[in-house]
Amino acid sequence: MERNQKIEDYMRVIYRLRENGLVRGAYIARELGVTKPTVSVALREMEAAGYLYIQPDRTVELTEKGEKIGEYVIKRYATIYSLLTDLGVDKKIADADACSMEHGISEESLKALCDLRQFLQVIRQLSLSDSQGD
Repeated sequence: MERNQKIEDYMRVIYRLRENGLVRGAYIARELGVTKPTVSVALREMEAAGYLYIQPDRTVELTEKGEKIGEYVIKRYATIYSLLTDLGVDKKIADADACSMEHGISEESLKALCDLRQFLQVIRQLSLSDSQGD
């Protein structure tokens, strides 16, 4: 199974859900708005591709390979989402747009967005310190 948008969406959700404890197919289904059988099929394919393990208790754990992809997917999403919200985009819209944009962005463009976000943060800090100095 090749890495594609579907896999990356699953990885992002699994990576996030893990922060709150155990990851189960039902939780993934709820987050992605798909059926449990759809998740079961996808998880089996992802397990066969070496991205995760499905434990005997039906919990999901990422492999080292899955972990790396999950981290990268989260980084891309978070960078785009943060930049959009920093620019004043509504959080719900920023979430939907970041989900769409993260899949097609190149490493070079992602780095440029990271640099832009850092630049904007510096400008904002300078602006705040100037206004506090008045």
